[in-house]
Order: sequence, then structure tokens, then C-alpha cells
Amino acid sequence: MIQTTKAIVLSFLKYGDSSLIVKCYTEKFGYKDFILKNSFSKKNRKSHFIFLFNEIEITFYSNNNNSLKLIKEIHQAHIFNTIHTNIIKSSIITFIGEIVNQTLKKEDAQDLSLYNFIKNSLIDLDVKDSYFSDFHLYFLLHFSKYIGFYPLENNSDFPFFNIKEGIFSLKADTVSREENAHLWKLLLTYDFKSLKNCFNSSQRKQMLSEILTYFDMHWSNFNKPISLNILKLIFD
Repeated sequence: MIQTTKAIVLSFLKYGDSSLIVKCYTEKFGYKDFILKNSFSKKNRKSHFIFLFNEIEITFYSNNNNSLKLIKEIHQAHIFNTIHTNIIKSSIITFIGEIVNQTLKKEDAQDLSLYNFIKNSLIDLDVKDSYFSDFHLYFLLHFSKYIGFYPLENNSDFPFFNIKEGIFSLKADTVSREENAHLWKLLLTYDFKSLKNCFNSSQRKQMLSEILTYFDMHWSNFNKPISLNILKLIFD
């Protein structure tokens, strides 16, 4: 059987001399692994479609038991203008790309709302000329809603946010002992489309640590992104 779907590229790896293993989150089938053969052929160079968070339309063979689905045709879908060329934006999407890729590997059922969230969030980042320094924090917070551990917003006037429980609290937990609730409240109420950043530099650094710890607490075998140090350099 031949199927067609839009897909967002999450990662890729060269396989043999001329093929690519491409991991995508698809619009119709969730997370899927594909093989793209003859990717580097001079006559039919398909590899230029394959880069992080590019949206493509693919036609593939689905009538085999192999977890790798063979791509028959590939075309460009939505065209992003700045997220891959602006050094700050590209560093941000590299960072969140690592997290999205590791957390969606078992999400092999269709979730159109999740697909649209990823795509529309990237579009929002793409069209912004300024005030996008907190996109990675904003994205990860709202991404957590789709993978099952979005914070409870009740009692946001309490001085602490309990990272283990994902709730606002009157007492500090053993993970974050500082009065951190104000940072979480700022992020929970932040509108990325507004003409301002959510945090100053020191707050951004603290919130990055907070949200990575939050993911580590709530996602089994979570690995901190390799690109974390690059992201920190960008915002230092």
C-alpha cells in the first residue's frame, strides 16, 4: 500500500553510500522511521529536503513489516524563511529538536493537535524579527501538555513551584529550594506573540535549568541535549 502524509523532520542519519534514515513526526501516522534511497544522486538529489524541522510531503510504501518505511516521493511542504538561517533561531531549534526527537519515539499514533502545535510554533518563531529569546522555554512548557505532564496552574500565588509534583506549593522541594514560582507563573502566562521577552538574562538561565530538571523528573531516561552548551553560549 502507498500512503502520503506531511511530516516534520526530527533527525536523520546517513546509511550506506547513498541512503538516509529519516525520523519524522507525521501528520497522519505519528512518529515514523523512513529510508530515503539514492539521496545523493546528482540527477535526483533528494537530500536537500532533509534538515531539522523541515516540513515535507512524502509518499511511501507501507505494506511491509519493516519498521523502516521506504520513501517513494518527497516534496517540500511549508517553507520556513529564518529559523534555519538566523544563528540564534537555529541554535534554539537544534536544542528543542533533540528533546522532541527523544520524547516522541513511542508516539506512533496520529495526533493532529500535536503535529499542528509543532508546526504552528515553528511558524510563530519564523515570522518574529525580535523578542524570541524565550521561545525554547515557551515551547517546552506547552509541549509538556502533549506528552502528559503540563503543570497544574492552581495556587500560582504560592512562593514555590514543586518540580517533582508539577504544582505550586507553600514549601520548597528538595530539587529547587529558591522561590521559583514567579518564574513559572511568568512563563505560564506568557504570550509568545507579544512584543516582549518573558525573562531577563539571569531569569532565562534559571528557568532553563528549572524546565530541564522538570523534564528529567517527569520523562523516563531523559537525556539533556548535547546542544545545551551551545544554547547557553548564545544567550550569555
